[in-house]
Amino acid sequence: MAADFVGRVEELGQLGALLARARDHLPATVLVDGDAGLGKTRLLREFTALAREGGAGVLVGGCVPLGSGAIPYGPLIEALRALVGQRGGQRLRELADPALAGLIADFGDTGQTRPDSQRRVFDAVSGLLDKLGGHGPVVLVLEDLHWTDPSTVDLISYLTRLRSTERMLLVGSYRAGLPADHPLRALLAEPEFMRRTHRLSLLPLTEAESWRLVAALAPAGVPRERLARYVELADGNPYFAEQLALADDPRRLPESLTEIMRLRLARLTPPARHLARVAAVAGRRVSDGLLAAVLGDEQSLDDALRECLDARILLVDQDIAETYVFQHALLREAAYATASPRERRRLHAAMAEAITTTPALDADPRLLPELAHHWFAAGRATEALASSVRAGAVAADLRAFKEADTQYHRALTLWPTVPDAERVAGLPHEQVLSLAADAARWAGRLPQAVDLATRAAAGSARGELYERLGSYLWEAGRVTESAQAYRTADRLLAGTGPTTVTVRVHSALATAEVRAGRYTEALRLAEAAVAQARALGALPEVGRALNSVGLAATMLDDPAAGEAALRESLRIATESDHLEDMLRAYGNLGVCLDHSGDLTRAVEAMTTGLDKARALGVSHTRQAGVLGNNAGVALFRLGRWAEATARLDDAIAHRPPEETAYPRLTLAEIDVAQGRFGAAEATLDTLRTHPTTDPRFTAALNSCLADLATWRGDLPAARRAVDHGLAAVRDTEDTRALAQLCAVGLRSAADPTELAALARTVPEGDGETTALRAQCAAETGQVSWREVAAAWEALQRPYPTAYAYFRAAHTPVRAEAVEAARAAHTIATGLDAGPLLDEITRLAKRSRLRLVAPEGLPFGLTDRELAVLRAASTGATNKTIARQLSISDKTVSVHLTNLFRKLGVHGRVEAIAVAREAGLLTP
Repeated sequence: MAADFVGRVEELGQLGALLARARDHLPATVLVDGDAGLGKTRLLREFTALAREGGAGVLVGGCVPLGSGAIPYGPLIEALRALVGQRGGQRLRELADPALAGLIADFGDTGQTRPDSQRRVFDAVSGLLDKLGGHGPVVLVLEDLHWTDPSTVDLISYLTRLRSTERMLLVGSYRAGLPADHPLRALLAEPEFMRRTHRLSLLPLTEAESWRLVAALAPAGVPRERLARYVELADGNPYFAEQLALADDPRRLPESLTEIMRLRLARLTPPARHLARVAAVAGRRVSDGLLAAVLGDEQSLDDALRECLDARILLVDQDIAETYVFQHALLREAAYATASPRERRRLHAAMAEAITTTPALDADPRLLPELAHHWFAAGRATEALASSVRAGAVAADLRAFKEADTQYHRALTLWPTVPDAERVAGLPHEQVLSLAADAARWAGRLPQAVDLATRAAAGSARGELYERLGSYLWEAGRVTESAQAYRTADRLLAGTGPTTVTVRVHSALATAEVRAGRYTEALRLAEAAVAQARALGALPEVGRALNSVGLAATMLDDPAAGEAALRESLRIATESDHLEDMLRAYGNLGVCLDHSGDLTRAVEAMTTGLDKARALGVSHTRQAGVLGNNAGVALFRLGRWAEATARLDDAIAHRPPEETAYPRLTLAEIDVAQGRFGAAEATLDTLRTHPTTDPRFTAALNSCLADLATWRGDLPAARRAVDHGLAAVRDTEDTRALAQLCAVGLRSAADPTELAALARTVPEGDGETTALRAQCAAETGQVSWREVAAAWEALQRPYPTAYAYFRAAHTPVRAEAVEAARAAHTIATGLDAGPLLDEITRLAKRSRLRLVAPEGLPFGLTDRELAVLRAASTGATNKTIARQLSISDKTVSVHLTNLFRKLGVHGRVEAIAVAREAGLLTP
């Protein structure tokens, strides 16, 4: 499938399942409907390509829009002409009844000049489809039935009701909103016909799918804000998204879309067009009361409104009573563009005044954003500033952070133009800047949040402003500057005595000490912050300080105390409804459970946190990104690499590089383990320049660099990387990172003496540190590799377990070597750990060890064939599957051919349907 075909996997699967049934002589009719641009044609194009690939015969015809009336049997004629082109007129005359000859001239010397009787034509079509289905199923696609003729509708009815065993799948597509007198609409109202028909109603793409489509189509380097604008305007319509992304002009709509919208509006009478302009000024939605307040004349309003509803310019809102919504965002944009600037200002002012005088404003402050928008668009700066600040506060309280960001941004833009702005806004400038920074942060605009917080803090002696700046800088990946901001806040607050702000600053400084690897000092600071918060009776700050206590205790190898503190922190944050503290608590709880070796519960904790972030509309923030990264790391350790990759890809999507160093590093580790050395090297080269003083990141980066160099046989480069990593952690309390670097270094060390001695200084710690100490000892023969394998196995860490079994297979005791090699081979095969698998295979050949494949799967599929099938079920192309599995395109084709044969199918669509029924697509 093409990279720009997004979504519709479920619909493709349903069509594939019906095709599989048709192959077994169970014919079916499918009707696909949806608004213009939702992808009906594209879906059917993808489906028919897959059907042809599976050996099905495919006939496609479309209806033609003619102002003077449709062509009888128009789509059938087009399909038959295409068939003549494929098989030749002579072959078609042999297959088809002469009744069809009169439909098209391509049949040749028949002597007929007109179609025969309708029944004979229908029987002839049925007979032709039956003959064409002799060697495989036939798919007859009739597109754009909203332009069809009555004869074609009758043909569809006949073929659907015909009780036959033809191997046929009849697929029709039409645009939603058929006129009341359309011939197809009458057929759709017949219960007997509908009982025999399958319906596929295409819905707009989800926001995530729209993002994927726009990102795939837009030129490289397009800013996230511009992509977000395209996603907003497209409103889930793939065609609109495609046109917007390809045009890539944020200043105006593509002419192709503008003309479509203009034509629809031009068909309205002048009163209806005026109503559409008024509704467009109101926004995407407009209440009946607001229309009446601005337009006045009830009778004219009723007539114009009915016309707009009949033409589907406006729709009745299904969620809000007595409210109307534009059928599409772009339609509203086009209607708005037809109003002159003077008319727009007048209408915006009229709407603002109508909202101001309505009693609903006091009862429902959610009207404030609408009011602020209208005052601003009307050019009334004073009123716009006052209402924008109030609207920003309301939106933030409702956690509508993108709306709050918009409102505060507008307020700050207006600020210099309004005399006595602080009086009008009711707040000092630095406070509005601080509120705007927090809104921008939760709206996913961290650089803007840092800029606003920096402006708020500049020249200020308020420690709380620097505390907020420190938090945003940390989220932006600027760790050193974050710690400096916290220290400035601590200095400014030094003489004030304990306050809730000082508690938060001390908690943040404790967390900074954890990042620096000074865990004992971190715990001391955090416990002091807890005591201060308890003395103040400040429960939310107790929770924040306990978060730091739990993280420090975890890193000091006291996971039980760490988990208890973090769960209490999470409880307090949840009860206090403190979003920032809650998400941090979930993230650190995941780190604690990971550190203690309970990876499954770690994934569960972080997944719960991500679900909370998603439910609250902040899944695009750095806090959610951290949760996604930590979940990805835990999944990687558990050997669930495909899930890990998906999580990590989500964590880096549409985020700047400085915020995504950790997930990109983990993706590089997966690339190394699966043999994608070029991709890993490219990622690691960019990460080497990442500005950080975090010793954990530096250690992990150099550990990965050393691993890559070792697999490539560049032992000097591996040792240099290990030395760089050791320099970063040698003076910290991060014993796990120290043990990891020693273990990697000992794999390739020409002289292990120095590293082995250093490894012996690593104290006992958590389960992973203990396993790493054992691995270091095994490298110098002090511990058996089977003991190392057992240690990793107990921690549910398949990749290092496989490596330990591989090393254990070097034993001269043949029975033990065979057993260890088979264990290593089984695990490495399941992980698709290419480099390790190659080493195991070479060892087996060299030592003549017989490797037994893992237990057989249903249908006799191999693990690799199943991996290819699962990738194919996501819509991936052969090239994409090859890249994911580190194999060639040709190898993917061979695997597909083999699994088609084993499943008894002829193509992807049927294979996916069979595999889904057998439960093979669920890992």
